[in-house]
Amino acid sequence: MRLLKRLTLLAAVLVTLPVSAQVVVHSAGQSISFEQPVRLDAVMAPLVSSADIYWPAAALYDTNAPEAEQLRSQTLTLLQQLQQSAKPEVQQVLLQLASSIGDWRLAKRLPFVIDYDLARINLAANPLLPTGDYILQLPRRPDSVVLIGAISGGVTSQAHTPSTAVNDYLQRAKLQSADTNYVQLLQADGRLIQVPLSGAFAVYQEAQPGAVLYVPFRSSLFSSDYQRLNQLLVELMQYRVAV
Repeated sequence: MRLLKRLTLLAAVLVTLPVSAQVVVHSAGQSISFEQPVRLDAVMAPLVSSADIYWPAAALYDTNAPEAEQLRSQTLTLLQQLQQSAKPEVQQVLLQLASSIGDWRLAKRLPFVIDYDLARINLAANPLLPTGDYILQLPRRPDSVVLIGAISGGVTSQAHTPSTAVNDYLQRAKLQSADTNYVQLLQADGRLIQVPLSGAFAVYQEAQPGAVLYVPFRSSLFSSDYQRLNQLLVELMQYRVAV
């Protein structure tokens, strides 16, 4: 009889306990929770009704990305090491880069095309989100292009202008020990493109609104440190959640 009472009491407690959400999505300053895996269109439905969204820059991020913090740590360590022997003007750039990188919100961008109308009619564009914590970016059309790397300030932005080659953005920036043979262009839709800027292989390439340009540091024949820094920064900027 006593055992029956205990079992009844335990059952009552279990019934009243809240069910923890399996899927949490953060978007536009709010968090939406789901108790089970959910399709992307169901997540977007309450968020797109009155929003003016620039779909090429829409993105879904998984916040569970320990490799991103490892990359940040490696990059900050190398930046600190390079400051010891850099020229004063380059030292300042490295210091500013470290400060900016320390403030970045990092997450893993998932390889999905985010488009509400497409998701409603095409199952391939409407993935099932498993248990996890996500960031859904549904931005208005950005009005700038971000520049990162061997430039004054380390990280800066310029107004986006249509029909403008990426090289034009570099012409407006103050370069510091930069390799001007190429840039790495991270388009707003997540595509990473290496753009040659000089010689026979130079190409005309436009940047989307909200794109990021990585301006590489010039490498030394006697050290691979700046080459390594370029690699780390290009990898890290792909985890940067646009603001």
